[in-house]
Order: sequence, then C-alpha cells, then structure tokens
Amino acid sequence: MGTPFISLLEPTPLPWERALPPSEQPHAASLPRTFLDAMTVRSQVFVQEQNIPQANEFDADDPRCAHWVIYASVNQTVSPAVTDAATGAVLRPRQSETQSVPIGTVRLVPFPHPPHPLRGGVYVDGELVSSSSSPAPEDTTTATANGTTQPTFTPDRPTTFHDGIEPYVKLGRLAVTKEFRGRGIAGQLVRTAVDWMRTHPSYFDPSPAERGFEQLGMEHGGTLPRWNGLLCCHAQEDAVKVWEKCGFQIDPEMGTWMEEGIPHFGMFLRVEVEPEAKGV
Repeated sequence: MGTPFISLLEPTPLPWERALPPSEQPHAASLPRTFLDAMTVRSQVFVQEQNIPQANEFDADDPRCAHWVIYASVNQTVSPAVTDAATGAVLRPRQSETQSVPIGTVRLVPFPHPPHPLRGGVYVDGELVSSSSSPAPEDTTTATANGTTQPTFTPDRPTTFHDGIEPYVKLGRLAVTKEFRGRGIAGQLVRTAVDWMRTHPSYFDPSPAERGFEQLGMEHGGTLPRWNGLLCCHAQEDAVKVWEKCGFQIDPEMGTWMEEGIPHFGMFLRVEVEPEAKGV
C-alpha cells in the first residue's frame, strides 16, 4: 500500500436514492466522486458487515456535512499470467496497475442538532422507537424548501461536557474497510477532520439572512450561535478506544443508547480554535 491521501467534500446537494447501494444510484454521474466513495465504504462497513438497512445509511444530514475519504494506492491484477500447459513457461506475464481505492471515511455534521439521545433509548433510522427513561423530547425540526427537515437552535438537556446551549459539531459515520483496519486509518481521519474544523471555526456559523431568526431560535438582534471548539461523537461501543486515542472522552451524564441495534456512547472533545486569516 502506498502513502494514503485524503479528499475533502464540503457541503453540497446530493440527489441520493436511499434504498439503493452506491453502485445502483441513478444520478451517479452528477454526484461528487468523493461522496460516492464515502458511501461505498459506509455500505461495505455498516450495511454489509453490521447489517444496517441500506435505506438508513443516507440521511438528511449528509448534504449539509463535510465528508472526508481516505484512499490507498493498491496494486491490482488486470490480467493474470498465461503459461504453457505443457512446459509451464510464461507466455504472457501478469499485468497489473496501481489504483486509488477508498478505504475509510468520516463526516462532520454542523450545528444545530436534534436533542441528545435518551439514556437507554432505542433508535432506528434516527428515530426513537422505545425508551425506558424520560419521555421523548419534543420535535425541534423545521421543514426546508426541498421537503427535508433540519433541527433548530433550541436548548438541550445538559450533560457532563455540554451545557445544553453551546453550539457543537458532531463527527460520525467513521468507517474503515476490513482489510485496512489496525493501521491507524480511523485516527488519521478523525484528526484530519478535527484539525480542519479547528482552523475553520466560523465555517458553519449561521447567518440570519440565510436561516432567519426564527429557525436560529433567537429574537431579532440577539446573539448569534458561534462555534467555540466543542466536538461530539456518538461512538459505537467497539470504536470507543479509537475516539479516546483522538482525545474524546465519554460523557457519563449522556449515558448509552442503542442505534440500529448497536450500543453507542456520547463523547466530547474541546479544542483550541485558531483565528482565521482575514479576507480568506
């Protein structure tokens, strides 16, 4: 394997058919290559390995996310060697070529977010289907022009590392293909996304002119939500150690819950943001 390289896709419209795998998308020609590759990795890991329904893998957050895909240069056989059956002499040597293959991905979801998952809750396709704790929080989404919904800026329940009000960004859909695990690929993806956000702290800060004061959850002339270095992830149980190596800490008050039949833990990381260059 050659030196991996990483591609970034900033938020973009994504005409995606949720029930279809990446190889069968009817609008594939109009989709960014990076996103197709991200979904190929996610399909291999979450759908084929973890048996999550294909239709639940793409969601309304994907078009507003930043996506990273890491690639490896892999030497693959194009045609096998041809030998003489009688003598074993090579009549035509094996032909191979080096191709860039997507091997991992992660996404960054900007604020706002739905309420923190309930401790002990069971979620399917992002929806709470059962809970043994407090009642489900009220719906805090608004419809957009294209018929999808987006969460609004409303107070959340406080946890150990989140006061319920401060804007945070969320990393998720972290996936590495099976044959490339154990090589630090997941950590490389997470650190790349964290460093990008740390050096672009105002990238997702909202504008009342674009979103409107009502959706921002504020009165006209109030204080705009600004990101100040807080990151969250909803980590699968088996991936907690990966996130911990990147500096994330389990939030005890957030508790655990089930997503698509898999135990998840809420984790947070705070970083020091870098001032952005003026006029860039």
